[in-house]
Amino acid sequence: STVLELSCKKMIKKCFVLLALVAAIGIATYVPPAKYLDHYAANTTNKSHHLIAGSRLPGDHLYYQEYIVKSSSWLQIVSVEKSFNVSKNLRITQLQALDQKTNGNGAYAKIVKGGPGTCNVTIKFKSQRSHGINFLVLLYAR
Repeated sequence: STVLELSCKKMIKKCFVLLALVAAIGIATYVPPAKYLDHYAANTTNKSHHLIAGSRLPGDHLYYQEYIVKSSSWLQIVSVEKSFNVSKNLRITQLQALDQKTNGNGAYAKIVKGGPGTCNVTIKFKSQRSHGINFLVLLYAR
């Protein structure tokens, strides 16, 4: 090997190191375009307070659905506690309590008893002050 060949090999190694460094910086600072961001993370128009517990699998079916509605009371917080049951030979796989108010004034729902994996669930709905309750409850079972 001549001195010129050794010098070229060192230069090539330095170029690869520099290229790798530039690629690493480019990858680390990459921000995807807004159109690729998660639709729900970027959603600012729907401020509902949904409660979704459990997961659905092939073979599950919509067992029951009901609207839970209670009128507002001026300067008061209203609440409703409602129990739902499926047949003894079935199990709840997913429950969805979907807030029908999309402006952020909707109520909140929480499970107080039972739920996915059992044959019953009790949900408490609690409004914000001076607002009512308007939820759609969907129970999936198998």
